Amino acid sequence: MKVTLTASTGVRILVWREGESFCARPAKHALEPQICLAVDLFEVLAELAGLDLDDREQANEAMGLAERAQRRLTGRDGGTYGGGAAPEAQPRSSQRSGPGS
Repeated sequence: MKVTLTASTGVRILVWREGESFCARPAKHALEPQICLAVDLFEVLAELAGLDLDDREQANEAMGLAERAQRRLTGRDGGTYGGGAAPEAQPRSSQRSGPGS
């Protein structure tokens, strides 16, 4: 499964998984992909999209793009898992506090 993300800069990025690694490259270019672990995906996406990680809004956008890609590629977005590698462990259920819990 591959996911296409569009940054606010207008750059479209293709993201997919290979085992435990994530691969990303500009969607309209047949360049070699950048390969990284999930923890570094936001940096790779920021670089490809031309986002400045020193700018709070652009850094938040890069984090959001990475989270969206990871959710979709690991089947945690409510859809079915369609990748070639096993999905990561499901998130722990959150404990609720306050009225009604």
